[in-house]
Amino acid sequence: MMLKLNPIVIYELVVTIFLAFWFLATILCQFKETKISSFIRYKIDYFNLIPLWTFFAPHPGKRDYHLLYRDKITDIDYSDWQEMEITEERTIWSWLWNPEKRDKKILSDVVQSLVSSIPSYREKAGSLNLLMFSMPYIIVLHAVSQYKKQSQNCYRQFMLAESSGYQKETAPSLILLSVFHQI
Repeated sequence: MMLKLNPIVIYELVVTIFLAFWFLATILCQFKETKISSFIRYKIDYFNLIPLWTFFAPHPGKRDYHLLYRDKITDIDYSDWQEMEITEERTIWSWLWNPEKRDKKILSDVVQSLVSSIPSYREKAGSLNLLMFSMPYIIVLHAVSQYKKQSQNCYRQFMLAESSGYQKETAPSLILLSVFHQI
């Protein structure tokens, strides 16, 4: 007695086997460069069908940035440093109503861009004087100058600091200290 295979059953079997191999190859390629993942990526996957899911990017964020500012009251008197919130605490309604999300995200991205550009300005110019003319610096300066103004004509300085660790084991370290700018 010979079994006659239905074409639909054959089709479903082929598709199932293909998807199973694709799923297995995807799992194997999610880890660091191993021999098998390199073989799959560079010898078998000609059409780049194996996805690489890096949910937290190749290098996840391990540091928090803090943007602080102070005003020059007189030539020798300064206000206390105050932190400008780059991020915000999530509330239960943040998924529905979060009007400040874009502004905070833009500022956070610009601060990260400014921090990542500092080493190149140190190498090229030997100092950070040209950094003041970069777009990230100007955007951060604009955001800081618009934040909680005490008076119309004052001088403001900002500072970028970074901390690491969820428990805040270490004190924030200084990354950048601006000159005083008239706002």
